[in-house]
Amino acid sequence: MSVSWEQQDLFVSSSGANRTPRNGRGLVEPGCPVRISRFAAVDGIRELLIRKGEDGKIGIAVRHIEEGKILICAVLRRSPAYLAGLRYGDEVLSLEDEPLVGQTVDRVRELVRKNTRNSIKLRTKDKPGERYVTVVRDEEKGYGFRFVDGEITFVRANTSAQRQGLERKLQIIEVNEEVVVGTKDEDIEAIICGCDGGTVTLCVVPVKVYRQLFRRLSSISNDSLTLVEL
Repeated sequence: MSVSWEQQDLFVSSSGANRTPRNGRGLVEPGCPVRISRFAAVDGIRELLIRKGEDGKIGIAVRHIEEGKILICAVLRRSPAYLAGLRYGDEVLSLEDEPLVGQTVDRVRELVRKNTRNSIKLRTKDKPGERYVTVVRDEEKGYGFRFVDGEITFVRANTSAQRQGLERKLQIIEVNEEVVVGTKDEDIEAIICGCDGGTVTLCVVPVKVYRQLFRRLSSISNDSLTLVEL
């Protein structure tokens, strides 16, 4: 029987258990009695054995896109999948050692239905070209960048944004790990301006990648025929 996420070992890595976490330290969630580490991806690939929660799921939803790929379209915060490092837009390469490239969502459902164990084995690939950029607000120059439809259009010289490598032709995917794809600019701005301490972390990808992949993912209708929860 599944146990709560607070009581179990939230996940184990099937290939990188002895590696250093990407952020160089353990991640400890408030009120959680276990020490959590987010294992680094190896060449963008993660191979994980993730234990299920009380509902029998690990906390993600996936969809199929035209290129024959299965992409993660939602990740529940603080779920085992989230703490394992899985994020919106990552590709699921295999489920229980079966390759998913070219497979349908019906096949994914079948594999999930057949899985009666207390864990799910996944091989995933981080979204292409992703970068995490942390920007500190300057009292005079602000955050030092502008965006239109989520796309960075201007970066002010001699600001934290420029020093951290933020540049034009990058699309904002997440703000402090909150997915903002399809969100209005004024709402993204409100999230940024509402950040505590004047520090914001953006996940950005090249605009070309966004237009080829993520925009189509976000435009798919939210119905049970195109979405599978794991």
